[in-house]
Amino acid sequence: MMVFPRRRILFPLAAAVALALAGCGSSGGAVSGGLAKDAPIVICGDLALSGPYAQIGETDNWGATAFFKHLNATGGIQGHKVSYVVENNQSSASQAELIARKCILSEHAKVIVGPESGADTEAALPIAIAYHTILISLSSGWQTNGYPASELTSWGFPGFYDVFYEDQLASVQNLIVPRHLTRVALLEDNCGPVCLTNQGSVQALARQYGFQLVSTQIDQVGATDVTPQVLAMLAAKPQIILFGLVPGTDSITAIRAIRAQDPSIPISECSACELPSFIAAAGGASVMHNIYVLGSMQDWLTAASQGTSPEARATADGLRQYFAGMRAAGLTSEDQLDNSQEGWDAGLEINWAMTSAGTLDETAVMHKLQHLNINTLGIIWNRTPSDYENISQVLAAMETIAPDGTATLYK
Repeated sequence: MMVFPRRRILFPLAAAVALALAGCGSSGGAVSGGLAKDAPIVICGDLALSGPYAQIGETDNWGATAFFKHLNATGGIQGHKVSYVVENNQSSASQAELIARKCILSEHAKVIVGPESGADTEAALPIAIAYHTILISLSSGWQTNGYPASELTSWGFPGFYDVFYEDQLASVQNLIVPRHLTRVALLEDNCGPVCLTNQGSVQALARQYGFQLVSTQIDQVGATDVTPQVLAMLAAKPQIILFGLVPGTDSITAIRAIRAQDPSIPISECSACELPSFIAAAGGASVMHNIYVLGSMQDWLTAASQGTSPEARATADGLRQYFAGMRAAGLTSEDQLDNSQEGWDAGLEINWAMTSAGTLDETAVMHKLQHLNINTLGIIWNRTPSDYENISQVLAAMETIAPDGTATLYK
């Protein structure tokens, strides 16, 4: 089922603008934007490769790695190859801040990709702004993350949409309303403002669509047991449970706790829960019964290919290029292919800006990013200098997990 809410996954809409992402260090003999003629453009990943955000960080890194390899294989950008270096921030805000400094001062990067959590981005963002270095955050959302207003229209930019809000909206439109459900529970992480806005979003949707939020329970990121929260939710007799959880161990812990009490209550949406490694860790395909997920790139391609709009066709073309680039980089497992779009998206975003700017000068590229107007694998951006998160449409597809463990489109 295609859904068309106001945010989610995409690829350059206007032309498949040469896939080129740029970031560069300051070196002598400048030819363009402070780069010597043969010097590489340095892009630095400030990503969580361990800790509670590791599932996101790992897939983000795979996508970015594939994009930059594709870029270098097709000529780089303005004659420069890209040197992509990645640092592990360990899902720690303090480490994310230290790595942002290292990316700028030691690696001489012009572009930082990441971090992927709101709290970690909040720590790294002021560093990027202070040094006039472009940062593409891979955190869900932007304005809902609690950043100071002065930081929302500066050198940092969102690289993805507000996943939590879109998950709740898709759940309402595809499940709650069609099934006439009236009693809804929410389980959300205490991962900073972006997670804790879930309750307000669901309450607003409840008023709009005529259902009741009967219970909201909060757990800590990386919690190993959420049984007390699950028991409290179920005591309110919900007909469906919505997730506002960090993909990975938090979702696995929650699914196990819920299914121990109720083997069939609907759960939606479980982001990145279609990965084979996730399904195995959660207890197998049978445990995923009546759980609604979003993440399989192949199903997004199937859904986009069925569309007839220019946006759908551009999304399908972008996804095909994504798959080709991932496979060319040797990233061919289902885990790698299914959910690595955010890192690829970040590359598309900066590539568009540097190509459009016609220079590697940081300020010129930053100004282009302020007017981003592309489709990155289904996220249709129409950014303005006062609204970096201006997304007119998101093309996405809800899925279920079949008995054999494969993700299939929900219809």
